[in-house]
Amino acid sequence: MGRVEPVPMIECPYCGADAEDDARYCDRCGERLSGATEPRDGFLHRSSIQYLQGVRHGARPLDPEVAYHDQLLADVRAGLADFSHLTAVEELDLHEVLDIDDDTLADLGDAPDPDTDLEPDVRQALGVAALVALLENSYDGTTLDEIRAQAASMDE
Repeated sequence: MGRVEPVPMIECPYCGADAEDDARYCDRCGERLSGATEPRDGFLHRSSIQYLQGVRHGARPLDPEVAYHDQLLADVRAGLADFSHLTAVEELDLHEVLDIDDDTLADLGDAPDPDTDLEPDVRQALGVAALVALLENSYDGTTLDEIRAQAASMDE
């Protein structure tokens, strides 16, 4: 029987918890572990990502009373408002913008962890899936099919 190699671990400099060597955020406190100077390609501030990281791993609740929550809501609102400008650009095809194909979407069935360094196409696909899930879970009235129909009628 083969010997199982231990996963390389590091210690979070903020709270002292053990974290996998390639983790981007601490599972306990949500603080960024490495690459603080690496450029971001999304619209969420680092503090919002750290807050969500802590929520995902049970280190903190999703609490509307904390300042991190206000920043997260502001980031999401601003990002969604920015997307509204796309309704006036009929020539834009998301297939040209996103590097997502059927194989990438199929890979999402493996539940990739956003804490790891995912390829840009997988990160984009995971973001699209999360946005669709948030839409479906947030509205009792308007369905995604109705939103699509409304968007199609705007194109005519």
